[in-house]
Amino acid sequence: MKLIVLNGSPKAGKSITLQHINYFKKEHNQHEIEVIEISKKIKKIENNPDLFNEIVEKMSNSDAVLWSFPVYYALIPSQMKRFIELLFERCPENTFKNKYTTSFTTSINFFDHTAHNYMQGVCEDLGFSFIKSYSAHMDDFFKKDKRKAMIAFFNWFIQMVENKIPVERKYNIQLPQPIIYEPDKIKPVEKKSEKKVVLLTDARPEDTNLLQMIKTFEASSSMPVNTKNIRDIDMKNGCLGCCNCGYDNTCIQKDGYKKFYNDNVTNADVIIMAGSIKDHYLSAVWKKFLDRSFFNGHAPVLQGKQLGFMISGPLSQIQNLRESFEAIADNWHMKTFGLITDEHKTSQDITDHILAFEKQLTLLQENEVEFAPSFYRVGGQKIFRDFIYTTRAVFKADHLFYKKHGHYKDFPQKKIKKRVNDHIFSFFMGIKPVRKKIHNKFIPGMVAPYKKVLKQL
Repeated sequence: MKLIVLNGSPKAGKSITLQHINYFKKEHNQHEIEVIEISKKIKKIENNPDLFNEIVEKMSNSDAVLWSFPVYYALIPSQMKRFIELLFERCPENTFKNKYTTSFTTSINFFDHTAHNYMQGVCEDLGFSFIKSYSAHMDDFFKKDKRKAMIAFFNWFIQMVENKIPVERKYNIQLPQPIIYEPDKIKPVEKKSEKKVVLLTDARPEDTNLLQMIKTFEASSSMPVNTKNIRDIDMKNGCLGCCNCGYDNTCIQKDGYKKFYNDNVTNADVIIMAGSIKDHYLSAVWKKFLDRSFFNGHAPVLQGKQLGFMISGPLSQIQNLRESFEAIADNWHMKTFGLITDEHKTSQDITDHILAFEKQLTLLQENEVEFAPSFYRVGGQKIFRDFIYTTRAVFKADHLFYKKHGHYKDFPQKKIKKRVNDHIFSFFMGIKPVRKKIHNKFIPGMVAPYKKVLKQL
């Protein structure tokens, strides 16, 4: 069997994910498995049509394709995202029709599912038959039972391909004919607020709907809006995954990204991300911008700021993207205030929603609304807390931030009083007659403290 592995890690041969692929190759040396570096060589691939066509030909002539990558910001690395965009832009329809594929990732299992959902969506749109993928924790490789599970997955994948087992399609987006947004001229609102609003966009001249949406928001906002196109930032590359920034938040790449981020994003009160949907996500430029923000590590440096999204495209059909937005906002400890799209029947409908978007922002500012954290933040914070605590030699900046802001205080073992009370309670719950009496008073007992506080209010 001939298998092409597309390595999406910018670290190429030094990739942790790739070592898992090398393990598969070692255990299945009867198969022809070729690894192609796509992220490390993305600029060459993009600028050299012959090299791109050579890769596509190898993919087409293989029995199956395996996408191998680390999870970056709940998705694939930006370099790999650009490669996928090139496939959509340059490959004729049906190039990969019924070609079997899957993805294999390594991460700390934080929002790895959105990365796999994205890969399944784009692969299905490209015509691939997508076989359920595998997400490994980056430490699994050192555990015998986990390696056994990985090999079992790989064996299953090979057999699915060899036996040509049909697979069900998970996503089937029906793109509606988009309307052209032609808003009536809006009289600019007087800018009374001193709040700093930065609107980040990757809009190109052909993104007419998005550009008109931005103009409408700028005119209707009671706050001055500082619009910045992230395509104008001096970003040499996407995130290299080198972790050099872990020590003191200094990116190894000497370009204009960090200065832009600190001058415009860190200093803003309100941040609006505006972009057009491109193959189940925003553009590779947006992905590069998000990946590069990892120079801040795992610290929620934008905590307390408000975040909104302005999207052109069929967002209602891509729930995975919406979930990615929500996860980003909550894990950055930000206050989300809304999301608008151009998925409406008339230009006036779009305008009305933009005006409501602006009004919602204003009311949240006036009332100083702080939404309670959801699973995204609570679960993510625990994952990051445990990870940083055990890797603080590398992520020193994160460790100092977590100590300063009390992120380690919720370790269960540090709650001595609660642990002692639980041991005592467990002892009495082990006595059957006592347990029966406790259960009879269990629900009233749970409610009693709440009623006590209500009386005091």
